[in-house]
Amino acid sequence: MDRETMTNEENYAFDLTGYLHIPGALTRPEVARLNDAIDRAGSLEGMLGWEGDLREPFRDLLIQPQLVWYLNQIVGHGFRLDRAPEILCDETCDTSAPLVGGNEPRDPALAYYYQNSRRFCEGVRVIWALSDVKAGDDGFVFVPCTHKSNVETPEDILTGEDDSDYLFQPELKAGDLLIVGLSVVQGMRPWQGEGPQRLLSYEYVGRGVIRSAGPGPESEKMPVSDRMEELTPEQRTSLYRPGYRDTTPPPTLKTDGETIALDESREIFHPSFLMKNPNSGIDAKEFYFWDLNGYLVLRGIMDEEWLAQANAAIDKFEDRIVVGDELARGSKSLAGTGRPLLGGLTQLPSPYCDSFRRMLAHPAVEHRLNWMGASGGRTGGGTAFCAVKGTSGHSLHDSNEPLNPGRGYIYQNGRSFCEAVTVTWQLRDVAEADGGFACVPGSHKAYYRMPRGVSSCDDHMGLVKHVEMKAGDVLFFMDGGTTHGTLAWKSDISRRGILHKYSSRNFNRSGGDLTHPEKRWGDLVSGMTDEQMAVMRGPDRDVFEKNVPRLEIADGSVVASYERGGALYSKEAPQGPVAKK
Repeated sequence: MDRETMTNEENYAFDLTGYLHIPGALTRPEVARLNDAIDRAGSLEGMLGWEGDLREPFRDLLIQPQLVWYLNQIVGHGFRLDRAPEILCDETCDTSAPLVGGNEPRDPALAYYYQNSRRFCEGVRVIWALSDVKAGDDGFVFVPCTHKSNVETPEDILTGEDDSDYLFQPELKAGDLLIVGLSVVQGMRPWQGEGPQRLLSYEYVGRGVIRSAGPGPESEKMPVSDRMEELTPEQRTSLYRPGYRDTTPPPTLKTDGETIALDESREIFHPSFLMKNPNSGIDAKEFYFWDLNGYLVLRGIMDEEWLAQANAAIDKFEDRIVVGDELARGSKSLAGTGRPLLGGLTQLPSPYCDSFRRMLAHPAVEHRLNWMGASGGRTGGGTAFCAVKGTSGHSLHDSNEPLNPGRGYIYQNGRSFCEAVTVTWQLRDVAEADGGFACVPGSHKAYYRMPRGVSSCDDHMGLVKHVEMKAGDVLFFMDGGTTHGTLAWKSDISRRGILHKYSSRNFNRSGGDLTHPEKRWGDLVSGMTDEQMAVMRGPDRDVFEKNVPRLEIADGSVVASYERGGALYSKEAPQGPVAKK
C-alpha cells in the first residue's frame, strides 16, 4: 500500500456501517486460480489442508498484503484466523437459519471498540468474491450499523419475516474484498443469481480473543491433573483453561447469591437488573429502527380530509412563499435555485391555520417525542418547504462528530436521549426520483468526520439514503445527531413538507431576549465589565469554539473576544462590547 493509514472516507464508512468494500483486491488470474482449485478438489471445505498445489492459493489469502494492511488497522496488530475458511453458498449454509450478530446483548469477543482515536473491531468476516453478485441475487446479507446497536434485534428481522427495511445485500464483482464486523447482524438467504454462488469466507479475531477451539487433536480435551479430580465440579469449572473443545465455550456457573450450580448447557449467564417494560407504550421495532438509523417514519398519520385542508391553505397563501438561499454549498449534484419557504402557518387566519395547529401536541407524535428525548420539548411552529422543480438540495450537515451535546444522541439504561428532533409532516408523496429529504443512517454514532463527498452527495460512497414517503406520513430525525439534508427537487409537482424543529428541555437552540444579561438578571449586572457580562448571559445555541462573546487568556489576563466563527446561529450574539460605560 502507498499510504500509512486508511483514509477518513474508509474510516468513516467502516465506523458508520460496520463493513468495508474494497473493489478489485484480487486479479482475474488469482480468481481463476482459486476457482480452478475448488473445481479440481470437488469440495467446498477443508481448503487449507487440500493436497499439493490445490491448497496454496487459499493459504496465500491468509496473508494477502492488502488484507493484512486493512486488518492491522481494523482488528489491530496480531490478528489471527479463528475458524477454517468456508464457501458461503446454499450447499454449505442453512439459508433458513436466523441471522446472527448484533451488539445487544454485547459479545466482547466480537465487539467494536473506539476510544481516544483507537479502534478495535475484535472480530471480522473477510469475504473474497469468486463470482459476481448482482442486486437482487441475495446470498450473503447483513444489517448495516448493527455493530453499534444498543437494542436487541427483533426476532422477525432475524428470521426474515419482516426485514425489508433493514437488510443490505452487497453487489460484488469477482475479485472484490468485503470486510464485515462479526458484531454486525448477518447471515445467508437463498441464492437467486445465475450460476453458482462462490463467496470465500475467512473469520479473523483479535490476538487475545477467545471465540472457538481449534480442530487439532491436541485441542480436543483439557488435561486434568489428579489434584483437580479431588475438587467439586463447580470448583473445577473456575480452573478451566481456554482453547480446548471441551472448555470452549466454558462451563457455566449459575448463581442466586446464596447457591451455585453447574449448568452443562454452557449458555451465557450474565444477569441484568433491567427488564423490558411491556407497559412502556413503546413499539420495540420503532425503538430499534430509531436507535439503529437515527430517523423514523410513521405511516398514514394524516387522513385525506386533513391533507386536503393543509394543501389548500398553502395554495391560498402561495404569494407569501419566500425563496431563500441556495444551500447546495458548491455541490454539483445538489445545485439549483433557492429554497421556497412559507412560515407562520399556525398564525394564518382561521380556518386556514386549523390543519397546521392540529400538528401541535398530536398524540402519536408527542408520544414518540417523549420516548425519544423526554417530555418538555418545544417547537417554534411549522414551516412549509415548498420546493419546485430545479430547487437546490441542502448539502448534508450535522453528525455526531464533532460532538455537540445540545444536539446529540445518547442511549443509556433503555432510554433514548435525543436533544433535538425535527418532525416533518408530508403533504404529498415523495418518490425516489423526486428528491427531498436524505440522510446517512447510523451517523448519529459516528466517531469520524463526515467526508466532503458525502456532504455534497457528489461522492456519497453509497451511504446516503433517500427516504420515500407517502402523503400523510410523518418523519422524525435527529436534528444535529443524524447527518441529513435534501436532494435537489426534480418533480414537476412541488414539494410539500411541514417541518417542526423540537428542542429538548435541557438546551436552548433559539436564543431569545433572555440571552442578554440585563434581560436575565436585571439591575444585578449594572456596572459589570464585558468580561463579567460574558458569563452572565442566558443559554444560547452557539456552543462551538467560535461562539461569542467568549473569554480568552492574553498575557495572563482575561479578555472578552468577539471574533465571529462561521457557524453562529443566534441573532442575539453580540457584534462587540456590550458593557455600558
